[in-house]
Amino acid sequence: MEKMLKAFKEESGEMKNRFKSFLVSGFITAAIAVGVFAYQSSFSYIVYFNGEKIGIVQEASQVEDAIAVVEGQMVEKYGAEAYIKGETSFEKIGAQKDKQLDEKQLETLIIEQLEVYKPAAVIMVDGEEKLAVGTKAQADSILEDVKKTFVDKVNNGGSKIESLEVAFAQKVEVVSKDVPVSEILSHEDALNAVNQNGGQVQTYTVAQGDNAWNISRAFKTGIRTIQEANPDKDITNIKPGETINLSTDSPLIDVTITTTQIDKAAIGFTTEKQSDGTQYTGVSKVVQEGQNGEKEVKKTVTYRNGNIESEVILEETIIKAPVAKIVMEGTKIRPAKVSRSASSRTAAPTYNGDLGSAIVATAKHYIGTPYRSGGSTPAGFDCSGFTSYVYRQYGISLPRTSGGQASAGGYVAKSDLRPGDLVIFSGHVGIYVGNNSFIHSPSPGKSVMISSLGDSYWRSTYISGRRVY
Repeated sequence: MEKMLKAFKEESGEMKNRFKSFLVSGFITAAIAVGVFAYQSSFSYIVYFNGEKIGIVQEASQVEDAIAVVEGQMVEKYGAEAYIKGETSFEKIGAQKDKQLDEKQLETLIIEQLEVYKPAAVIMVDGEEKLAVGTKAQADSILEDVKKTFVDKVNNGGSKIESLEVAFAQKVEVVSKDVPVSEILSHEDALNAVNQNGGQVQTYTVAQGDNAWNISRAFKTGIRTIQEANPDKDITNIKPGETINLSTDSPLIDVTITTTQIDKAAIGFTTEKQSDGTQYTGVSKVVQEGQNGEKEVKKTVTYRNGNIESEVILEETIIKAPVAKIVMEGTKIRPAKVSRSASSRTAAPTYNGDLGSAIVATAKHYIGTPYRSGGSTPAGFDCSGFTSYVYRQYGISLPRTSGGQASAGGYVAKSDLRPGDLVIFSGHVGIYVGNNSFIHSPSPGKSVMISSLGDSYWRSTYISGRRVY
């Protein structure tokens, strides 16, 4: 019993010693933990995402957690194939608890800086990436729609199409590639981008808060397209007030169509002039109206973007032959007229409209010819030299002076004047052209011109009209 009591006492002593050691050890551990916590709590971290500072956090692990949450949101928004592309870095600084980001703020800032990628179908033109859509099937459908636009235009052009081949002028291919989701266009937006490219260049003035991403979405075009339209700018660093192009002035893709087609075309008629000794010189008469013919033209036509670029005629077939216009022209010489006094009221000859119109047409040919005293040629006319020269073209001889011409032919009342009649003034003469107007060579320093009988001067000096044919 005594031995057992002694052993118990010894064991109890060891337990007391062990307990003391545990208490000491626990105190030391706690002290170390408190020290480490206090040390770590004295620091914060500046977070950089894709090289851009986004804010301050207490622990780096907060960023990892935020990225995981954002990745989940992007997958939910853009599909299982979407992923974030970016780099995260940290800078340790002194504790700044009042400036540290909370969880929501951190996620929002990461979303603003991140780039989300996913697999897409990229349309390549001559080795250059032009636009991206979701799938290859979409890309192929867009390319076919581009062709169809111009094929429909050619088919609706009114020609009979025997054969048609359509192709792209450039090398066009579709490749699979991971691209930013902001550059992946819908079918409609991608087709609009192709069809609208090549028209008038659209510009935009950058506003406060704008960046390449939101401009591309607002105008439904790719960031790459905007960059190509502004080769002298870095569109990732555009500033408010800058003006940028939203498209280039050259087509994204050129469509060439080669057809064998048949068109109908008119064959113009010819005019045949025949002599007629029964009519006076200057008088003509149409005895057969002309009619256009018609032919079919078979040809090879090359179109570029719906517009004819070249054509080669293969053969022509006449459907309807043209009918020539036949005009009988008078060759009979007119007899010289007998002069009569200006006061004579001898009835004027019956008016010949064809001859009168021809005389006026000939007179108008010399409008602008300068006045020349004593002149009677196209080098220069005086008043009576002009009228005698014009009438002589039709076999009608007139006295050389205005006074002599005042008594030629028969009297015509002012109200009965017709084109081709002479109009007599005090010391002057001209040819009536209709509409109360006459043509004449007026005076030195002027040229052959048309004046109104209603002008006060000519109204006051007017004497009479004379018909000399």
